[in-house]
Amino acid sequence: MRFLVFFVLLAPLLSFGQTDLIDSLVKANINHESENPIHSILLYIENLEKNVIYHEGFGKLDKDSEKVSKNDQFKIASSTKLFVSTIILQLAEEGKLNLDDKAYRYLKDLDYLDFDNFHIYKEKNYSKEITIKQLLSHRSGLADIFSDKQQEFFNYLLEDPSRQFSPKSIVELYYKFNLNKASHFDPSTGWIYSDMNYLLIGLIIEQIDQTTLSESIRKRILEPLKMSDTYFEFYEPRRQKNNLINQYVGNVNFTKINTSFDWSGGGLVSTNKDLATFITALFNLKLINGKSLQKMIDVQFTKDHEKRYGLGIYESEYNGNIYYGHYGFYGTYVGYCPKTKTVISYCISQTNLTFNKNEFINKTLTLVE
Repeated sequence: MRFLVFFVLLAPLLSFGQTDLIDSLVKANINHESENPIHSILLYIENLEKNVIYHEGFGKLDKDSEKVSKNDQFKIASSTKLFVSTIILQLAEEGKLNLDDKAYRYLKDLDYLDFDNFHIYKEKNYSKEITIKQLLSHRSGLADIFSDKQQEFFNYLLEDPSRQFSPKSIVELYYKFNLNKASHFDPSTGWIYSDMNYLLIGLIIEQIDQTTLSESIRKRILEPLKMSDTYFEFYEPRRQKNNLINQYVGNVNFTKINTSFDWSGGGLVSTNKDLATFITALFNLKLINGKSLQKMIDVQFTKDHEKRYGLGIYESEYNGNIYYGHYGFYGTYVGYCPKTKTVISYCISQTNLTFNKNEFINKTLTLVE
């Protein structure tokens, strides 16, 4: 009995020690003076089997601004693809589509899309051959506005940082850059990350659900999971309780820019707690069934120095364990480890990091796993 009482008293002290170590790791990487400033880091780690939850935020909104809160919101960027992919798998379970269906079947009547000419590779047209599964897994070969025309797009964006985009205007820019004729390969013969895949996926969801993508995400995921701090930025009313973190690309504050161009490939704003709720629900089969989840995490080859990819999900290794999740361009990640049942979600407020992100995450996870 004395030993039991001693252990109960000691356990919180061990927890405080873990917390202090993680706090120190986070604070050491905040830098307000760099050309690539890291003004804040928000971190959430949960391992319910070991009764561990770490949820903190450090730093400031900007160098001379107020301190951040652990509950502040941020652009999750490409982690949005997890939500969009989940909806496609829901639609498949409902019998409304098959993953091997040709995308053309659902998109041919959208005049502005001109889908007959959307994918041309070596002067051959592959537009009608693209499947939904290839779009989800980035194996269509489609070119990308952001990576294939990075400087041109950045220049266009900064001409009018308040410009409101729409799926139609994104498609128009795709054709303006002649990217329909710059495809990388014919479908399913390679892997290249392209947000145009998810633009098409978003349009397919709208065609089947007969509503906006933002409404589909809200009705199918956000409301059932009571994710009250998450919303589709620029496409539905802002739902902001706390601050919106300033997220930088170099010295450019992208929180001050209209990023409606991200749409289905990266348009959600959320919090670490909401993201943890989502990915836990996903792996606990509250959103899709086990068969669909296995399809989602059936990761395949990508390319050199790139993590393996499934249907809207990356496979990553941290602290010797496999995590499934997704990274966001503005310094975010949410992932889940089935083996240890650990959730990790973070927002590091800089794309161009001055430290090794993998080493940072590994060190924090050694303290909780």
